[in-house]
Amino acid sequence: MSARDVAAASGKHDTIRAIYAAVDAPDWAAPNLDALIDVLRDLSWLPPGPVVLRFADPAVVPPEVRAALAIAEEDSAATDHPVTMHRIR
Repeated sequence: MSARDVAAASGKHDTIRAIYAAVDAPDWAAPNLDALIDVLRDLSWLPPGPVVLRFADPAVVPPEVRAALAIAEEDSAATDHPVTMHRIR
C-alpha cells in the first residue's frame, strides 16, 4: 500500500494541485476535475498496489473534488492502483 499525504489546501484548484503533488502526477495534469479523474485512473508511474490519499480533514475537501475522488475510487477499484481516500489519524 502506498499512503500519500495530501497537503492542506483551500479551494478546488489548490486541492487538486495538492493531490497531484501527493501522487507525483505528470506535468500534463491540468488542475481540473476531468484531469484529476484521469490521473487517478492511471497512476502507471507508481509501483503497483493500493494508493491511499490521506487528508488531515477530508471534510474541508471541496465537494466537487470529493465527488471526483469517488469516481476515481470506483473506476480504479479493479486496477493495479486502486485509489481510496482516508483521514490522517
